[in-house]
Amino acid sequence: MAPDAKGIVALPEGASIALLLVHGFCASSDELSTLAEYLSERGFASFSVQLAGHGTTPEDLEATSWQDWYQSLQSGLEVVRSWKPRYLFVVGFSMGGLLSIMISSKETDIDGLILIAPALRIPGLLPKLVPLLKYLVKYRNIDIEAAQRVYDVKRTKYEREPVSAYHEFFKLQKEAKKHMKAVVTPTLILQGTEDKSIDPTSAQVALQAISSGIKELHLIEGAEHVISCHPTRKMAYPIILEFLEKIIGMA
Repeated sequence: MAPDAKGIVALPEGASIALLLVHGFCASSDELSTLAEYLSERGFASFSVQLAGHGTTPEDLEATSWQDWYQSLQSGLEVVRSWKPRYLFVVGFSMGGLLSIMISSKETDIDGLILIAPALRIPGLLPKLVPLLKYLVKYRNIDIEAAQRVYDVKRTKYEREPVSAYHEFFKLQKEAKKHMKAVVTPTLILQGTEDKSIDPTSAQVALQAISSGIKELHLIEGAEHVISCHPTRKMAYPIILEFLEKIIGMA
């Protein structure tokens, strides 16, 4: 395993196709555990990378920047590369989608990109207020029970989220938008119709901005933001599988 690469490995015997899975903001690798399991049952290997400052403590997250998160992603990619797969895909959820857009715009050995609810637009005034708020308010309190209510799979979440980390998130968002045009990798985008965490039009923004000649958007009816922890994943995962098989079949 590459140095400093933390995460969850799923490596079925004989797997020639591998995916790097990238979780969202203030979450952890377990957010994508159901997808890793689904893929593993079908012979696909995966590494669910844990981004710097995530899955530990709010204080750890407060001490990181978006560049640290990106470095975690690069280390995770080296883990997957070390397996020497025949095909390599990257799956990014929410903020992980922003990081995945960036790395897919730079690396030439990625065969396909899958974006799940890419966090390109956030509703409300928060993006404008955070640069000032971080000096006035250190943490944002999260009602974990309420956040979990619509999901049937529990995931790791912080009860306090550093406001400074939100600022880093919005910096990353701007950076990812600069890289979208450079993405020529075949791309699949999934977006839930009941997403209340990001602006659902983010998916359309990604579809229009990415330069790939092979790109498609699927709306998952009734899905909340974290599709991987929501019952509607049963509709989403076959779409992912179909995309993987399509790209592999074209090679």
